[in-house]
Amino acid sequence: MANGNEIDVVTLYLARKGLQAAEHVAADLIGWSCSIVVVDKAGAVIAGHRMEGAPPATFDIGVEKAWTAATFTAPTLMLGRMTDPRTAVMPLDQLPLGHHGMGLQFKHKGRLTTIMGGVPIRDKDMVVIGGVGTSGTPSALDDNTVSQRCWSAMYDAEDPPLQSRLDAYVKVVERAMDKAEELGLAVSVCLSDAEGWPRVLYRMDGAPYPTAELARDKAWTAAAFRVPSSDITGYGVKGFPGLGIPAGGWNERACSIPGGLPIFDAEGELAGSIGVAGGTTAQDVRIAKTATTV
Repeated sequence: MANGNEIDVVTLYLARKGLQAAEHVAADLIGWSCSIVVVDKAGAVIAGHRMEGAPPATFDIGVEKAWTAATFTAPTLMLGRMTDPRTAVMPLDQLPLGHHGMGLQFKHKGRLTTIMGGVPIRDKDMVVIGGVGTSGTPSALDDNTVSQRCWSAMYDAEDPPLQSRLDAYVKVVERAMDKAEELGLAVSVCLSDAEGWPRVLYRMDGAPYPTAELARDKAWTAAAFRVPSSDITGYGVKGFPGLGIPAGGWNERACSIPGGLPIFDAEGELAGSIGVAGGTTAQDVRIAKTATTV
């Protein structure tokens, strides 16, 4: 929580406060759209925004930068210097501090990234309590600037209204979280575009950290198949008029658990999808339906 301008844990409120300030830097000062993601000290996503116009892949890169900064307790800039391939040909007495880090780039199945733009979030005693990653601006240096602002904004004395450039998307997620609170639940909610890529992903305080990824999986499934996530269990069943594929195991995002719903516009076109995780399957569906009904 925050006490004055002191922070000992990164809450969803603080993450959103940081995202708001970081979006301002990206859009108004740099003039570019990007993805910005905040994680806890274990590297699990707390909140993420993909701004209008930011390429879909930037969201995952933002996650990886934030994860790397949090779990290695160091800016990705520093790790990048450690893995600079030029160190391979330097004399031993000229090797920079951390030259042994070259092997890092091959670890963690590609999740680790040494691209600048990942910054650890520290408490008043400089203990790492989270991380933030940005991807999508014109340069890695600009990504780093946006991430730095996200972290510093969490320490701002003022608590401005949580207004984002993604307000239309955020309001849908907020409706879901309001319903979850009404039910006495803490959940994760992911709102994705029509291709299944996240626009807004929030994990409420107290929600188990795997729920963020599960909510994202449900949203992707609903968008990809254009049906509720639970309905894909029919694929692969004899006589089902579909693709004849198994319900799971063939794709890392496919999820047949209830809680993912497609969102259609007034013309019946797919506009996006929502995924909710953290309650029972019936509760997750109820929350998702509430969020998609105006």
